[in-house]
Amino acid sequence: MPKVSEEHRRARRQRILEAARTCLERNGYHEVTTREVVAEAGVSTGTFYNYFPSKEHLYAALAEQALGADLAAALGGAPRAETGPGLLHFLRESLLADPNWATTVASLRARASATPAGAEPVARLNHVVIATFAPLVVAAGEEGFLRADLDAEALVELVDIVWDGMGRRAADDAFQSSYARVARVLVQVLLDGAVSPSRRSEVPNA
Repeated sequence: MPKVSEEHRRARRQRILEAARTCLERNGYHEVTTREVVAEAGVSTGTFYNYFPSKEHLYAALAEQALGADLAAALGGAPRAETGPGLLHFLRESLLADPNWATTVASLRARASATPAGAEPVARLNHVVIATFAPLVVAAGEEGFLRADLDAEALVELVDIVWDGMGRRAADDAFQSSYARVARVLVQVLLDGAVSPSRRSEVPNA
């Protein structure tokens, strides 16, 4: 039996991830089954489980990939001196702009955390969020855009916790104000409390 190349494995894994995204956009997380993803990707159930031990692992990987892609687009290869504005742009235009994105990740965490199979991928996703963003917060502090005295990991986790709560409330259609209004206030609170006063004039609509 010929050995499958690493490039082929990566391509097949990506095909499954893209199929999952298609199913997710079509139906929403709670209505997507492994069988539907397998059919959309055109792979066998056995092949699916070779790459992802559970649906929870699949969606955690999808969330990680989407997070990385959105962040890369926001930073846009910016030089170090522009890390802070890039992070703020990502927060405003990607992370907080779409309640469906928040709802999807919040639903994943809520559902997966309640199952033995889901605890590990959710813990990994939580770790990836902090590992990805905390160094950028530190860099933004060193460049003078963010206050340098902030606990970077705690700040990232705080924003993630609030965003997760917003996603859960959006999923339940339980906002007394609205997702967009809360997002605007969160950004303003961060501007007032985290961005260096001397740099706030650089932020559009600050």
